[in-house]
Amino acid sequence: MSEITWGMPVVLDLFFAGLAAGAFCFAVLASRRASESFQACSRAAALLAPLSIAFGLSMLILDLRSKTRFWFTMTVFNGDSPMSLGVWLLTLFSVIAALYAIFWIPAVVRERIPVIGRWPLWSQRRVRDALGLVGGPVALFVSIYTGVLLSATSIPIWRNPALPALFCFSSMATGFAAGLLLALLFSPGKRQGIITGPFPWLQGSYRILLPAYLLAILVYVMLYFVPGMRREEVLPLITGGNGLIWWLGVVGVGSMLPLFLGLRKAKASLSRVLVVLGSLLAGGFLLRLVLVFTGQEHVITAAYRLTYMP
Repeated sequence: MSEITWGMPVVLDLFFAGLAAGAFCFAVLASRRASESFQACSRAAALLAPLSIAFGLSMLILDLRSKTRFWFTMTVFNGDSPMSLGVWLLTLFSVIAALYAIFWIPAVVRERIPVIGRWPLWSQRRVRDALGLVGGPVALFVSIYTGVLLSATSIPIWRNPALPALFCFSSMATGFAAGLLLALLFSPGKRQGIITGPFPWLQGSYRILLPAYLLAILVYVMLYFVPGMRREEVLPLITGGNGLIWWLGVVGVGSMLPLFLGLRKAKASLSRVLVVLGSLLAGGFLLRLVLVFTGQEHVITAAYRLTYMP
C-alpha cells in the first residue's frame, strides 16, 4: 500500500489557490465601480491574488517533497495528468495575477521595480481592464481545478461530479470575503465607506452565490444516495466527528450563518461585517480540510489492516 502524502500542504494549496481565484474575480468586478471604497477593495483583492497563489504553489512544491519533481511537471506537459495540467494552469494564472497586481501598486512604489517599473503601460486603465477580462475565465478554471484535482483520483469520497462546482462556489465566496477583509484592514480611512458601499454589494452577491453553494453541497451528498452509488462511502464525511465539522463548520458557520446575516435588513456594523467575512473564510478552509483527510481515512484503515494481516 502506497504512503499517504496528501496532508496539510495540500489543504493549504487547495484553499489559497481557490481564494486567489475568487480574490482576482472580486478585484475585476470591483474595479468597474468608480468610488474610492470600491477601488480600495479592488486594489486589496488584486494584490492578494498573486500572494495567495504563490503561497499555494509553495505548498504544492512542499508536498511534492522534491524540487526536481516540480520542475519536471513544468518541463513536461502531460495532458492526462490532472497534477500536470494544474501546475501549468496555476503558473499561467500566477503570471496574469502578478501583472494585474502591478497596475494597482502606487506609482511611487511601482517605479522602484527594476526594468519594468517605469513602463507607461501601467498607467493605462484600458490595458488593465482588458487583462482582467482575460484573467477572469482563467481564475474560474483555477477555482474549478481545485475540485477536479480531487475528483480525478480513485478515492470514492472524492470521485463526485459535484465536487468541482462545490469548490468553485466556495472559492468565489472566500476570495470575495478575503479581498474585502484586506481592504478593511489596510484602508482604515475608507472603512466606513467600505461598510456602506462594497459590503452591501457583496451581500447582494452572496444572496445568489451562497444558495448556489448550499445547493452544490446538497447535490454532492445526495449523489451518493442515487441508484448505483454506495451511500456508505459518504457516511464517514457526514457522521461522527467529521460530520460535526461538515454540518456545523462547513454548512452552518461557513454558509448558512453569513447567508442569514446577509438577509437581514439592519444597518451593517464593523463587527457584523467581520463575522460574515470570518465565517466564510473559516468554512472554506474547513471544507478542504475535512474532505482531504476524511477521503484518506479508509485508505489509511485499509493499509493498517493489510500491514497487520496475519
